[in-house]
Amino acid sequence: MFGFKMMRLLPGGLVRRLERWAPLLLLGGTAAFYLARLGAAGLYDPNEGMYAEIPREMILLRDWLTPHFNFIRYFEKPPLLYWLTAIAYQLLGISEFSARLITALAAISGVGVVYGIGRDLWGRRAGLVSGLILATTFGYFIFSRIILTDMLFTTLLAAAFWGVLRGLLEEMPRPRAMLGAYAAMALAILTKGLIGLAFPILTMAGFLLLTRDWRLLRRLELLRGSAVFLAITAPWHILVGLKNPGFFWFYFVNEHLLRFVGRRHLLDYAPMPLYAFLAMVVVWTFPWSAFLPVALRRYWPRPRAGGREERGFLFILCWAVSVIGFFSLTPSRLEYYSLPAFPAVALLVGRLWGAETAPRAHRPMARGLSYSCFGLLTIAAGLLPASWLFPRLENASLYNMFTALDAYSRDIQFGILSNAEVYTVPSYEEMVPLLRWAAGALLLGIAGATLAWLRRRPSLTLACLMAGMLPTLSFVQAGIIAFEPHRSIVRLADVILREFQPGDQLVIEGPYENFASTNFYTGQRARVLHGLFGDLDFGSRYPGARETFLEEEEFSALWRGAGRIFLLSDSPGRLAKLEALAPDPVVLGRSGKNWLFSNRAHPAG
Repeated sequence: MFGFKMMRLLPGGLVRRLERWAPLLLLGGTAAFYLARLGAAGLYDPNEGMYAEIPREMILLRDWLTPHFNFIRYFEKPPLLYWLTAIAYQLLGISEFSARLITALAAISGVGVVYGIGRDLWGRRAGLVSGLILATTFGYFIFSRIILTDMLFTTLLAAAFWGVLRGLLEEMPRPRAMLGAYAAMALAILTKGLIGLAFPILTMAGFLLLTRDWRLLRRLELLRGSAVFLAITAPWHILVGLKNPGFFWFYFVNEHLLRFVGRRHLLDYAPMPLYAFLAMVVVWTFPWSAFLPVALRRYWPRPRAGGREERGFLFILCWAVSVIGFFSLTPSRLEYYSLPAFPAVALLVGRLWGAETAPRAHRPMARGLSYSCFGLLTIAAGLLPASWLFPRLENASLYNMFTALDAYSRDIQFGILSNAEVYTVPSYEEMVPLLRWAAGALLLGIAGATLAWLRRRPSLTLACLMAGMLPTLSFVQAGIIAFEPHRSIVRLADVILREFQPGDQLVIEGPYENFASTNFYTGQRARVLHGLFGDLDFGSRYPGARETFLEEEEFSALWRGAGRIFLLSDSPGRLAKLEALAPDPVVLGRSGKNWLFSNRAHPAG
């Protein structure tokens, strides 16, 4: 898939056939890589457990209108991801693989959409390279392995922009493409909320203000497009609002307006500082972010001039800036919120490498790419010895600094949602070999790319970079599995499954989302001790929800009762509190920061 130069040596008919099959090879290869070992790790809490459990409860309750979490109404996110995951459960059964499948398929589809945009704007080669770049982007691969609404949202937003570009920049207007863009925007809203409309508006406004080509407004199909948009978005919002009093305030005001300005009721997460957020954009889009300055310098658009190719580049640039700029303005930002900009970055860099790998007619190679290659080589060369020094830096808290890049670890650090005092991580013995192998693979790939560039072989340069990323990303997957005991309760859930008997009760201490996959793995409804805040707070106000929640006196009486209690807790002081009660607690297991207690020993037999 990298042999652009070899293709020139093949007969013309064979080259055309290879080019025709290239998109399928791109999608097939991406699918094989992205679906491999998708269900190998247990679900991470809180996010994965929550997004996996809500669709399961949709099926159990036969209620596809009102989402439920621990069988309590939950309105923080719209339902599209839940609907699709519930369908996956019905087709494939309930498992970690089927829970993550929609996210992975969205990532694979996003690669296809990026190929289509690049092909339409700059030709097949640029489209293929852009798709390959996105598929081998560090952060894009990571977030394809974790259940979040953001990956599905990213692909739908990219599909919307593809339709807009076809409707605006083609010589002949394409109303169907524009109407398809409105449909994709509507589905994006049903995935993550009103930012599915905010980003297209910001991007279009920036593009029109820069080009001053107001004639394009006539191509927007505002009337028919609005009808398509409302036909898709309005029914669920209206029906769920009529069925659930208070929904409109909570969803539109609290979850959108107040969240944006950082005044959301029950701020249950630790936002990321702006400097760290911007730095992580560079990290997530590694290694291709190293070439972005060169691409911008070479193709910096002239807003009021230029043809379709140049205007397309300007539009893609507005897309990236609108996403990153939007989250730069709000204090409510998390590390993965920049994900919708990754396809735009892949396209900007893809145009550069598409041109570099094209047949040349005495055209000079792009200036600055040598510096990018040497910069990447310096980083990769530094990573390898750093993996040997890594265990020696324990006293410098370097390890804990890395965990601060994760929203859940910041929640623990600032005491927002968890009673835990520390965020446990795998041992150095577990992580250092993975770091060494990943650094070695990356170093070999980048070194080969640098050498190929010095020999003026850009196609081989690109091939080496991508070949170096594939094993590196495989080691990233191994790291996700290594973190499982510290972020998943699957092992504790296995203990509960083995010992749970009819009449036993399952109790979770603190916000339920810290153990969000409990119901998913055990099939039992959990009661919550001291959990009247966090994700279940708003839903707890509806009839029938209060009985789920316990305070200390109620729990103490339950613990002293005749029935068997399983208690999941991440509180360091819970064991001492249980020892003051009777009967004495039994420790059934510990996984990371999480403990499993019971008021009875193992049942006979």
